[in-house]
Amino acid sequence: MGLQATAIRTVFQTATSLGTAFDTLCEMSGIDPADVNDSENMVEWEKAALIWVPLLKLSGDPLIGLHIGAGVPKLLHGMVGFLIQSSKDIDQGLELLQRYGRLASPMVQYRYLVKDVAVLEIDQNKMWVLKHPEPARHANEFLIAAVINTINTLSGKKIVPIRVELTSAKRDVEEYRRVLGCDVVFNKESNSIILSKEDISSPLLTSDQSMFGIFNAIVAEKVALQETQSMAENLKQLLFMQFKGRIPTIEEAAAALHITPRLLQRKLLQEKTGFRDIAGEVRKDIALHLMKNPAIKLSDISEILGYSDPTAFRKAFKSWTAATPREVRKGQLS
Repeated sequence: MGLQATAIRTVFQTATSLGTAFDTLCEMSGIDPADVNDSENMVEWEKAALIWVPLLKLSGDPLIGLHIGAGVPKLLHGMVGFLIQSSKDIDQGLELLQRYGRLASPMVQYRYLVKDVAVLEIDQNKMWVLKHPEPARHANEFLIAAVINTINTLSGKKIVPIRVELTSAKRDVEEYRRVLGCDVVFNKESNSIILSKEDISSPLLTSDQSMFGIFNAIVAEKVALQETQSMAENLKQLLFMQFKGRIPTIEEAAAALHITPRLLQRKLLQEKTGFRDIAGEVRKDIALHLMKNPAIKLSDISEILGYSDPTAFRKAFKSWTAATPREVRKGQLS
């Protein structure tokens, strides 16, 4: 899992317009400039997550993610970007972002719901937020601002959200309001852009229904190819992405994979594994990643993984790694 390489190029190019050198950003991030020119390339998630560290250092801007996002005319590139651009209106474009946004960044999940108002939620992977909270905040604010700017660019209208809600703590409220053009509420349960139903019906200047059909078929084929990998790999990625303090149940996982729990169990059995085994692998991966951050206590990791008893966590961890959490952390940090 990672981030579409061209998304990093967009971030760095926009930062260049703010006075930061593109090549310097690539060098400090450990990214080859040649690797960010192909939308099919994916940069490993942790390397992608940490691009905000040199951006913060070089710019000295505590709201760098917000400011870069506000300067991005188009969020997504490649076939998904072309598909969204060819949509008939903002509503259809946001539906497609919900459906296919994970192809550009598997570490981010979009949820889109329309009732009295339209709500787009941007949900970052829990491990990302826990392990790298400050870079995760800037990445999230980049996405919020970039989505709003993309909507304006594609519709040719100045569309102002009803409000924006952020999970992060309050900072320079007036600057957020200036950049996003609306009321911003902090310390909320989810990161959301709230739009009026009238605004989401706005047509896109780039709408092309003949091209929409072509791009839709190409993206659907790409998704189908991804789903040909093993059921174990599909399940592991799903559990990893949907981890929010607990592993989803087999019923929830099967529903997300659009199959029955019985069929999921049978497919895993054919691959000589089981739901419990995959769930254990996901817990182990999350634990090992979180343990690299010395600021997160082992007791906190135990709770994050859903173990109310630290002894149960130690026992499970030793079954995964043949070592105790303390021994592994000591080896990681030494």
